[in-house]
Amino acid sequence: MTTPPSPSTVAEWRAFLSDFNARHINSDEVREAIEDQRQVISKERLEAGWAGAEPAGEEAIVAAEERLGTRLPLSYRNFLHVSDGWEDIGSVDLFQVGDIGWFADLDADLIEAWSDSDSFVDQLALLKRCLLIGDDDGGSGCYWLLHADSVAENGEWTAYVWWPGDGDDPEPHHDFAAMVRGCGALLKS
Repeated sequence: MTTPPSPSTVAEWRAFLSDFNARHINSDEVREAIEDQRQVISKERLEAGWAGAEPAGEEAIVAAEERLGTRLPLSYRNFLHVSDGWEDIGSVDLFQVGDIGWFADLDADLIEAWSDSDSFVDQLALLKRCLLIGDDDGGSGCYWLLHADSVAENGEWTAYVWWPGDGDDPEPHHDFAAMVRGCGALLKS
């Protein structure tokens, strides 16, 4: 069975997220989490039947780009045009565009703690140029990152999933869309 290409356009993201949402929001995994009193998707979004948020407008995306001093990669921009954030995708919650920021600013304490160690030199250089776009909201410490200094010819940034507590380096993905697909976000049929 051939894996369909990762979503890129607004229409592809709309189709991908609609399919994912339809299967995930009513999945055994979500029901079991709620029964275990782990609310992985808010009651409001469960009642609405959509784990995403309202789409981000172009003005909000441009405002974030101006605040950050960089243009966001196209696949991520198009995702935001469909849903400004998402609850419980690939074990993280994706932030709304107004809440994304440079990892070094949003988790300055971790950067400072690691700056005193020679063991994390490579990770620090990477993390200082990554946008933090999602985390597992108080769980075991997963971050989703986009690396501003690793841009492909098509303008896409290398994306990373990072579990700092496991001692491994951030896991790279070709881009944001590949990260979403690669992290098990698309449930098995």
